[in-house]
Amino acid sequence: MMHYALVSDLLTREEFEQRVEEKAESLGGIVDEITAAMLVVEDFGRSHVKIGDIPKATAAVVSFFGKILSIEGPREFTREGESTPGLVASLVLGDPTGTTKTTLWDEQAAAVSELAVDSVVEVIAKPRFGKKEVSFVALRESSVEIVETKKPPTSEVLANPFVVTVLHISPVREIERRNGTISYLQEYLVGDESGTTRLSTWSPENFSDVDVGTTVSISGVSRKEDDGIVEYQALDTAVVTPHPTHVPVLTIDAGDVEEGQCPVVTGTVVSVSEVRTFINRRNTESKVRNIKIQGEDGDVLAVSLWKDEAEKLLLPGDAVEIINAVAKPSRFSGLELSVGHGSVIRVLSEDEEPAELSGRVILRPIGLTLENADGVFVLTGDNLPEPGLFVTLSGMRSGVRFQVSEGYAEQTDSAYVLALLQD
Repeated sequence: MMHYALVSDLLTREEFEQRVEEKAESLGGIVDEITAAMLVVEDFGRSHVKIGDIPKATAAVVSFFGKILSIEGPREFTREGESTPGLVASLVLGDPTGTTKTTLWDEQAAAVSELAVDSVVEVIAKPRFGKKEVSFVALRESSVEIVETKKPPTSEVLANPFVVTVLHISPVREIERRNGTISYLQEYLVGDESGTTRLSTWSPENFSDVDVGTTVSISGVSRKEDDGIVEYQALDTAVVTPHPTHVPVLTIDAGDVEEGQCPVVTGTVVSVSEVRTFINRRNTESKVRNIKIQGEDGDVLAVSLWKDEAEKLLLPGDAVEIINAVAKPSRFSGLELSVGHGSVIRVLSEDEEPAELSGRVILRPIGLTLENADGVFVLTGDNLPEPGLFVTLSGMRSGVRFQVSEGYAEQTDSAYVLALLQD
């Protein structure tokens, strides 16, 4: 009885079977054993979920109905250290809310030959948080009808070189694979006249000579589309060469943003909230900050910054650009840009110039600042003075930002300090 897996942490198998029998009897025998088992599971609040909700599921095991959109395999493979070959197969399942993929092994994989595309199955599986994949536990064919489904993910290798301008380069990440080996992943934000997208590679060495702002031609790129989102992956054999002509990237004003994936969005920061810390669905700490940016026509657009993007120093008056974010309906009114994984915000800095500043150091919500008769300057750097001191700083100034480069000299002359206070 496959439904037992959904409540195995609450009941023994004997207790579950007894409850199923009692449920069937209480309904006068008008339901079969499978329906009675499903009703027992629902009594414990573990009813079926929609496929689109699986990546956000927090339960250890979920059940759902899905139409079979594709079947791959079974095919044989060799396990290290074993002479008997194994079998592997996979199913892509869908409903009106989304699609998911599950992999079956050995005896389970052999059984896929009894399944058919467009038939509906009931599946019990372990979700992988944030991913459109599940680890198979059990399934059975079902009489439930699913007429429409989301389109399954598609993937194809581009026949022609992928010509784009590089907009952002993320640090190389070290990834430990399931077999214990280490691989290296690097992600880029790139664009052309049609918009922006994310490009990833498992061979960062192929991109060692690539800089932000350069236009490159890449041969050996796979295009992936899932639920309307298009992303690209450079294959291990990809060849990256400079492109002789610079390719401009589609850029729109904050006042012209429409729902969906956006290209480069420009605007001016008009308000910045404090960073909020919260516990996410993975039970780990995360961060978010809300800002508002204004377009040239005066329209204001709400922006949510997540994780590392929430930590960036942003000030009212900053000219910014937001790359590859998604615009969704706000909880209040209008649209809201969400800037997190696969997108980035950056300040369009004014030109830097060497400068020397004197004034009083004050700690404010935006960070450590220096205040004098010319205004308030936000200080950055490794060797910063303590709040409350009167100091002279040397470094590089860009607007109201000041990068301290040579430490500081504390001012103790009373007449000098008095003059600063009077200013």
